[in-house]
Amino acid sequence: MGGWSSVRAKLLLTAPLLLVLIVVVLMALRPSSEAPVGRMSQLGSAKVDTALPSYRPLRVMPPQTAIQQTVDQRFAQEWRSESASTAAMLPEAATSVSFPPIAASDVQAPSTYALAFTQELLDIDFATSTREELLAWASYNNAPNSIVAIPALINLKVLPASLTIRPTPLPPLTQWRGLATARTTWRVSGLVTSVSPIWTQLLATGWLPVDPLMAMYDVSGTLTVTTPGEAPVVQSMFFVLTLGGASRHAGYGAMALNDWTVN
Repeated sequence: MGGWSSVRAKLLLTAPLLLVLIVVVLMALRPSSEAPVGRMSQLGSAKVDTALPSYRPLRVMPPQTAIQQTVDQRFAQEWRSESASTAAMLPEAATSVSFPPIAASDVQAPSTYALAFTQELLDIDFATSTREELLAWASYNNAPNSIVAIPALINLKVLPASLTIRPTPLPPLTQWRGLATARTTWRVSGLVTSVSPIWTQLLATGWLPVDPLMAMYDVSGTLTVTTPGEAPVVQSMFFVLTLGGASRHAGYGAMALNDWTVN
């Protein structure tokens, strides 16, 4: 079981969201009180879905082999033992002018979804969008955690919850407002995606996911930060994106963003 121990350790390092989902309690089900920055928020005119979606992502029943049962049990034991220091206040699922739905043609394959998701997540004009809009868009793109049983309403918010756990590309509210005042923009380019070695190693143990669309992708590229009157700042960025069947539409969604690094 040495191979599994190595894989488990890497998963715990790269997927901290999945260790704290249970503690995103009732506060996570309330809309954020954040005030819009720069212009009027588009959430008021966007479609906001506060109910459980009628769509259900596909689930399969893997053969209950010894390795399947061992891995599932160890996942459950690890995740049940964790707790979070704070609870997130997360908005309901919604799209907006700043963060529209990902094109249907891009949600059918994991690589195209990872690219489209990253482009929209990180191409930000802080003066004309709000942090609440981005988190609502993340709720709309959520893929539920299919490994550990958690309350259904909380499972609709695992992706935005991951964006509130540092390290994360999502600036805190105070920083977002400062970037808006400075009229800063972010743009990503040169995006490259590939199946994460962590995921490959996990599957090599013989374990299979209940969600047939579940996968982990490494995403890298260049992030350019532009502020009027200042020289652009160009940074290399990397993160691990866990995908799965989307909560609210057919095709892929995102379960968690982890291991965010810039340099």
